[in-house]
Amino acid sequence: MTDKVKEHVDWIQHADVQAYLTSSNIQHPWFPTYKKVKAANQTTIWFSALVPIPLIPELIKNDDWDLTLGDGHPSVWAHCEQEKVTRHIYCAFGNDDGIEPLVLVRHFHSLREDFCEVAQEFRLYHNLYPDQSKKRFIIFDEDGNDSEAIRYAPDSVEISTNLLVQYCNIKQMALAIFVQSTRHSKHTLDQLGLIEAHSEVREANHQLRVAVFPNEPGFASEFETLGTITGKKYVLPGPMPTEGKANRAETYQEFIIGTDADGTPIKHTCDPNKLANHSGKNTSSPHYLKPVFFRSEVLSKYYAEPQKYSVEDGYLRCGGLWGIQIDNDHSNHTVVFLGDLGQNLSENERNYWLSFNIPPEGKKISETNFRRSFLAEPTDPQKADLTFKHQYSRFREDFHKATGWDFFLSLHQDDEHFLTGLRLMGKDNQTEFDTQLIALTKILVDSINEKEITKGLKTLTGNDKGITKLEKFFVERGMADFEPHIKFLRILQDLRSKSAAHRKGSNYERLVEDLQMAGEGQQRVFETLLIAATNFLFYLRSNLLTKDS
Repeated sequence: MTDKVKEHVDWIQHADVQAYLTSSNIQHPWFPTYKKVKAANQTTIWFSALVPIPLIPELIKNDDWDLTLGDGHPSVWAHCEQEKVTRHIYCAFGNDDGIEPLVLVRHFHSLREDFCEVAQEFRLYHNLYPDQSKKRFIIFDEDGNDSEAIRYAPDSVEISTNLLVQYCNIKQMALAIFVQSTRHSKHTLDQLGLIEAHSEVREANHQLRVAVFPNEPGFASEFETLGTITGKKYVLPGPMPTEGKANRAETYQEFIIGTDADGTPIKHTCDPNKLANHSGKNTSSPHYLKPVFFRSEVLSKYYAEPQKYSVEDGYLRCGGLWGIQIDNDHSNHTVVFLGDLGQNLSENERNYWLSFNIPPEGKKISETNFRRSFLAEPTDPQKADLTFKHQYSRFREDFHKATGWDFFLSLHQDDEHFLTGLRLMGKDNQTEFDTQLIALTKILVDSINEKEITKGLKTLTGNDKGITKLEKFFVERGMADFEPHIKFLRILQDLRSKSAAHRKGSNYERLVEDLQMAGEGQQRVFETLLIAATNFLFYLRSNLLTKDS
């Protein structure tokens, strides 16, 4: 028998399916909880469910599936005695044996399209998010990273095997796997070297029936031989898992907290349980509030994903998953307390921060952080970007309360990253400089509420643009000393169009000279723009609001 013929013989006898059903293996990394394979020469259906372990000895005696396609829906069963209904019982899964579906096949009588869905309890247990556009569910880990948990296709539903195993373990239920398959061959039994055969296997955790026989007249006439298999197996759960971060072994990294006389870095673990505190714990160790210093670029990762992270004045957060107090009121570094690194960041997140760790080298925490953390004093930030965003938000809120309308329009949700991502660069970088110019102009110039400020203006002409409209708004209100601010806005707009949006040229150089910043790097130029932007907000506050809020 040639290898090709032997391979075909194994295929018609379902040798692959038999081997799978008689083993305790399940597919990784994706488990097909429901799968239908329909081709010219075969039809195969896989299905699965969860069953209570004590039921297996009885279920294994039954050749039928324990739960079939379309089963598992809630129903009411009527119990009868002597042909009379004595009571009704509601069954959440359509049976009173405790067998639970993993996948529900939904039918709507041809009035709507049928579809499948994974059991709600599984989705709720893992807190899965429906990504309808991609027909999948995703799960978030403790760092806020997402990954696929469930994915749907027209004839299959796949679940992440790791998540399914966790679910079986936590429920202490066996995973039941059912299969029914028919394969067709154009070769006769004689040609395959086979005889008609029917066999059965029944063990403690699996059961199957296999048959190979001649094709019946009138059924798929182009084929000579049929091979069928119907079977099921039960994969027992592992031990009940111990959940919770406190019960998992965690590695606490060592961070640089100083240098010795030779300049060698001194490191110490960030494990909060091994640090000193104000209660006299671990007196020979560094204090929980020992400052640890990082290059300012450590925050770039978080600024780059504003839909996921929020870098705020003195705080960094990942949605509602985690947050940590930071001292970001510095131009070229960021500070975090040693104990907070271990307490509030995951092991993976700390690995990221570790790569930006630098020796203190005489650096100190900011005055802002000192007053907030140790004196409990509300303190405004001093760094140019934090100051601007603080004053911008405060002015918008106070102005709306005083007038009932917005001086600066709210950003569209697709543009909110311009404000959340606005920052003072840690070092010169032309690409980032261009990006920040676009952001500042979008926030400060493009967002001016032209509709409201032009109401009632008498000197307005049809050719007037946004900044000109604002200038006439100032003039007709009798406001003085607005010229430097109008000039700043025009410089900002020109920088955006002649630096960020187009090729650089002599016009760009003249604009930088107007700022008296010739020879300065992009970091210093943008800091000057932010300071001017904040001064503009102060001017608006002092002239448009009757009292300081």
